[in-house]
Amino acid sequence: MTPIALIMSLEAVRLEATSALPNAPVIDDRRRESVTMGKMRNFTARTLRRAADRVEPTPALTYG
Repeated sequence: MTPIALIMSLEAVRLEATSALPNAPVIDDRRRESVTMGKMRNFTARTLRRAADRVEPTPALTYG
């Protein structure tokens, strides 16, 4: 084994061993969603909420 391979393998082992520590860095693997997708989700949520209120209004609205 060449000296550089030994150094690289020791570094890889150290990184693997310390990845399970409580202070290990957390990397989010998910892609950020676009602004357009966020707006579409908000629109869909508002539309579904309005439809649900029409089908079955809350008691505060019907008996108040």
